[in-house]
Amino acid sequence: MRISRQHACYLIAILFLCCLIQSEKEWIENLTDWQTESLSKTTESLLEQYQRQIESVWEELIYFPVPDSALSPNVSVSFQNTWQAERNYGGKRKHEGIDLMADPDKSGYFPIVSMTDGTIEQVGWLEKGGWRIGIRSMSGNYYYYAHFHSYIKDWKRGYPVKAGDVLGYMGDTGYGPEGTTGQFPVHLHLGIYLPAAESGEQPINPYWMLRYLESQKLSYIY
Repeated sequence: MRISRQHACYLIAILFLCCLIQSEKEWIENLTDWQTESLSKTTESLLEQYQRQIESVWEELIYFPVPDSALSPNVSVSFQNTWQAERNYGGKRKHEGIDLMADPDKSGYFPIVSMTDGTIEQVGWLEKGGWRIGIRSMSGNYYYYAHFHSYIKDWKRGYPVKAGDVLGYMGDTGYGPEGTTGQFPVHLHLGIYLPAAESGEQPINPYWMLRYLESQKLSYIY
């Protein structure tokens, strides 16, 4: 089933509002009328802002992050909605992204492309993410690609990127000191973050965006 941008935007906005209501329900019940009215206006404003930022993500998404192979049509990547699933490395935490799993499970085989235009903001090693790249779009959204086997070139902060540019190759790096591999199957961890004044970054679920982008795949020779 193909997911339209409009339906996915509505779904994400509804999920966001449900979380907000659930976490603040008891507090709201104890407010005075004027406080409740003020909170309602603030919530509406935040939701509108969130909706606009979500729409900006849809507008700048162009390509699925893993191209099809022009030489081997039987190879593939798959993904499930593991958003907020429990992760245990480094302590219990929630999964802030979606994992695209490789078939075959071969490090350095699948190219990874940028889904959007933007600028390299982060590059290099992270304990959890291994070799990773973070791209900031013109709208301020942050696209996080993790567990690279290797980069296509010596990326530096500030380098411009176009949608479809090869960033590197899918791997299994991370969960340890620099150079650690083999702690999990080969995959791409993809995260999308919205700018947020208080927390700095607000993660969102990329699942429906990836579902949509499955119809927007490039085909490369590999």
